[in-house]
Amino acid sequence: MSEVQPLPVVVGTAGHIDHGKSALVEALTGTHPDRWEEERRRGITLDLGYAQLSWPDGLEIGFVDVPGHERLVRKMVAGATGMGAALLVVACDDGVMPQTREHFEVLRLLGIDHGLVALSKCDLADAETRELVRAEVEELLADTPWEGRPMIEVSALTGEGIEELRSALRETALAARREADPHPAFRLPVQRVFALHGAGTVVTGVTAAGVLREGEAVEVLPAGVRSRVRRVQVHGRQAGLARPGLRTALNLPDLDPDLAGRGSVVAAPGSLRCGRLLRAIVSPLPAAPELEHGAGIQLLAGTAAIPGRVFLAPERPAADLLLVDLLLAEPAALAPGERLILRRPSPARNLASGRFLAFADRRLRRRDQDERQALLALAEALDRPAELAVRALERLGGAQEPAAVAAFLGWTRDAALRELEAAAARGEVREVSGGRYLAAGRAGELAREILAAVAAWRQRAPHRARIPITELRERLGRKRARILNELTDAELELVGLRRRPGTAWDLLEAEPPPPVAAAAELVLGRLAEAGLSAPSAAELAEELELQPARVEQALEYLADRGRVIRPAGGRAYATAAVEELRAALVEQFGAGGPDIPALRDRFRTSRKYLMPLLEFLDERGVTARRGPNRILVDPRAPLV
Repeated sequence: MSEVQPLPVVVGTAGHIDHGKSALVEALTGTHPDRWEEERRRGITLDLGYAQLSWPDGLEIGFVDVPGHERLVRKMVAGATGMGAALLVVACDDGVMPQTREHFEVLRLLGIDHGLVALSKCDLADAETRELVRAEVEELLADTPWEGRPMIEVSALTGEGIEELRSALRETALAARREADPHPAFRLPVQRVFALHGAGTVVTGVTAAGVLREGEAVEVLPAGVRSRVRRVQVHGRQAGLARPGLRTALNLPDLDPDLAGRGSVVAAPGSLRCGRLLRAIVSPLPAAPELEHGAGIQLLAGTAAIPGRVFLAPERPAADLLLVDLLLAEPAALAPGERLILRRPSPARNLASGRFLAFADRRLRRRDQDERQALLALAEALDRPAELAVRALERLGGAQEPAAVAAFLGWTRDAALRELEAAAARGEVREVSGGRYLAAGRAGELAREILAAVAAWRQRAPHRARIPITELRERLGRKRARILNELTDAELELVGLRRRPGTAWDLLEAEPPPPVAAAAELVLGRLAEAGLSAPSAAELAEELELQPARVEQALEYLADRGRVIRPAGGRAYATAAVEELRAALVEQFGAGGPDIPALRDRFRTSRKYLMPLLEFLDERGVTARRGPNRILVDPRAPLV
């Protein structure tokens, strides 16, 4: 089965209690969607019901029959998972009722704009009443994407209008049908969990995104436990494969059912994040009470209904939009772009709809302008995968592997890699070491900050030709400093740096002030003349008639440039002299082992000078001590 074939269209029923939604679904499909005996006995839908309608050409509709009672609106939102269209049912003998309006409001909040209207129970109303109800519905739909949608008078009892409704549903489904999005990893919001004798735990729901095969591993969030899928059923039949929009049952035999329940999410391992503090962009309902900073709300997202508090960002991005922080009583598992509803708990009322953006470590503050702009950029990219991958990379900061971008977005790793490679080809991101990617904007920003750090260091120490790595890290901050090790040598050279072993990096084209340059020339000449019997810094100052501070600046510059070596003990030696010592020592190892007296005589020096240099060669990895002996390790190890 292809993963990119057209998906079944999920059509949700919406409307007031007892307006005949379930009866209509049964008349259309031959299947009564009510699952519980209590529902059948009372004649109302208490929980989500399912039925299926298909045509010979392969077009499929999966019906989700949702409750009509006001107190069960959260289950309607849960049923909207994967919903592509809706059937709004209004009884001809009753007209538009409060729950009709609220269900339609929920459809609009969730962005479900494909649909049609069934004027049910037409056998119970005369022609004049039917026209009045039709006018009420037209008023309800006015100035929305639903304006002008088909309205069909039907009776589940007599069969009037059923074929016309079935035909209209087909046209609606064709308009709403879409190709499977190849980006998201598998995600199924859990609607029901139960234990089956001989099989173990079974979780059910409508697959929201991605594909899943029998035998694959899954992760149940927010519990964070993993399991393996033994069997997959779709619409009550063995399938082997779960796809978006399908009513799915997963047999997870080793899963503790107490760790999964309605509101949990079954996802591909590592593909989804969860948290209690999340950021979203929302649109308040015009007629709803105003959202208040710190007010209690109920978050409806997927099958979850979680209490929490809403905190408004200091500035509105637009007149009808708000950036908000939501602090929840328990963790939610969400992917960027998922739709959500904010609801007042009591008296119950929908307040706003929106989309999830990202989890956060702390609440948004007035001074967080960069974060605010980044969130708005992320919001604008939610429906543009190519741009969204770049925005995710920017938000994560630093150089990231495709797997990190995938986990942030709820995508597969392959999808993230494809988008990052394409973005690199467009010049929007850079591939750096280790198969990681860095947003071009971040790279430019980092380059400017590195240049500023180098300039500040040069102002403090104009005689230095290297910058300590600790200085860079302190100037850049912990998060950006991590990127330094991900930059290529070519990228570092663009900002005047050269990576080298040790605790400092070279500053390219760094020239000392003229007084330091003149002193350095004198100092280097004297050290070259002294060989391995070098004078101390104080002796150099006295011999050359220089200030001690100037001698120290000259030695630091020469050490940065690799022209002198300063082992422990405080003396400096010309690098060429130490290289000669290394060559002589290697030669001795070839002849049987080191001979300290012979070295002392050859270089006309004493143990006072020689022993610190031999220990320096140990530190550099040329040699090493093994008990009382010294062994040769790497005769070519770099000295500077």
